[in-house]
Amino acid sequence: MSKGKLVDQRKLMRRSAWVKVLVVLSLGVLLFALANFSHVRSDWTEDQVYSLSDSSKQVLDSLDEPLMIRAYITSDMPQPYGRLQRFIEDMLQSYYEAGHGKVGFDIMDPASNANVLASLKALNIPKVQVQVVENDRAQVKQGYLAIVLEYLDRKEVISVLQSEEGFEYLLTKKIKKLTGKGRVKIGLTSSFGAHNLSELQRFSSWMSDDYEFVSLDLTRADVPNDVRAVIVDGMTSPPSKLWRFRLDQFRMRGGGVWVLAGNARPLLSKGFDVQPVAPLSNDWLLKDLNVSVEAGLVMDKRAQRVVVRNGAFQSQVDYPFVPNVLDLNESHIISRDLESVSIPFASPLLAVSKQAQILMQSSPWTAVQDGPPFDVYPLMSIEKRFEGLQVKSEILGLVFDGEMHSAFKKLPQELSTQEPVLTEVKNGRLLVIGSPGLLDDEFMDGSALVLALNSLDWLSRDESLISLRSRGVIERPLAALSSDGKTVFKVLWLFVLPLFILLLGLWRWWRLKHPLAKV
Repeated sequence: MSKGKLVDQRKLMRRSAWVKVLVVLSLGVLLFALANFSHVRSDWTEDQVYSLSDSSKQVLDSLDEPLMIRAYITSDMPQPYGRLQRFIEDMLQSYYEAGHGKVGFDIMDPASNANVLASLKALNIPKVQVQVVENDRAQVKQGYLAIVLEYLDRKEVISVLQSEEGFEYLLTKKIKKLTGKGRVKIGLTSSFGAHNLSELQRFSSWMSDDYEFVSLDLTRADVPNDVRAVIVDGMTSPPSKLWRFRLDQFRMRGGGVWVLAGNARPLLSKGFDVQPVAPLSNDWLLKDLNVSVEAGLVMDKRAQRVVVRNGAFQSQVDYPFVPNVLDLNESHIISRDLESVSIPFASPLLAVSKQAQILMQSSPWTAVQDGPPFDVYPLMSIEKRFEGLQVKSEILGLVFDGEMHSAFKKLPQELSTQEPVLTEVKNGRLLVIGSPGLLDDEFMDGSALVLALNSLDWLSRDESLISLRSRGVIERPLAALSSDGKTVFKVLWLFVLPLFILLLGLWRWWRLKHPLAKV
């Protein structure tokens, strides 16, 4: 090959290499530009936290007028608030795209505009205080992380955004509240010893943004027509026939009913104690709702840990009377996105009707303590409590959805009205949970709160926020080992593993002693 041809080949190779480099760089710039304009993302998180859900899209599709979302975010905030700022920008972009022209958003730094600062002060929006380390000195930096929503002449404010978790639920809930027709009305009947609103302060406080609670006395009047669901929580004496009839007719009109019933109510204000309900207090559930509250209190070895104070000392113990329930109905909207929930001082339930669905049940390591009286002393050993008792799963929650029939064929004698008795409903909704202490202040937190909100949404036929609310509520409790499993692991770690290491050492020693031996 001549020298000239060799030089030409080298030039062609260099030219080809440069063309390839330029093509790759051009494609990279083009893809970068397209990515900036197209806003394409891929969400690999388990709960799709960084993607807008179908529930939010449905709320945005129902908008009749334009919605404006203004985010006030101080720039140069330290982590994790810097990452939160980027997350908020991405999510607002998703709301804008899903709004199809009815949603606008604006992100601004309040520090750059005195008028914006004045409007934030008028809305009583506080500053976030963040501790940062600069130049080897700890300093406190103040800034804003707030959102204001404007729809027609109404406004809703999210004063402080703390984290990515729950952001979409909070924002969509505010949009729904802003564009809706007011809060859903829920009735709470306090007759015959049932809890009243003053006894459920934490529950009513948490729910006040979404629901308006009214007290009902069914011994005096029917359930008002604007009430969407009724809660019967912890009755301690048998209800009258008139009370039962009015609740029954509310169900036959399509209203949702949530009954929390058991054989004892917790009295934690007096330490670890319970108040047994009067005999026959729960018999009406079998007559009217086809649900039997079985005798006793549920004890589960897969239990919640509680703090017990004994004089000057305190300790944490597994308390079997507060089961940590993992066996939840994955197909029902109330429970399908929950990982676990604590059901305190529960009684076992039995469904007489085939229409019932099991919403939740205890673990296979469950026994039932006979009573009353009930011994709920927390420092008694679990082995002693379960000694000689049969263990099996117990039903703790039942749900009914669809056609239901009335338990009444005629009016009670106390009523003189000529209105006909409603005998059936095609789309009734009923929820029964065997725990009259679930809504108590001591237990109304975390997954119990989510369960309560989901239940009221379902009973009032407003399920749009249920899937959003459960996003990020992820718990991974360890499953309890059986006694045989514990024995296997003890033998493995105490004997098998040391024996394996000993044999490995002997084999290594033998190889060093006989380097030429063939194994």
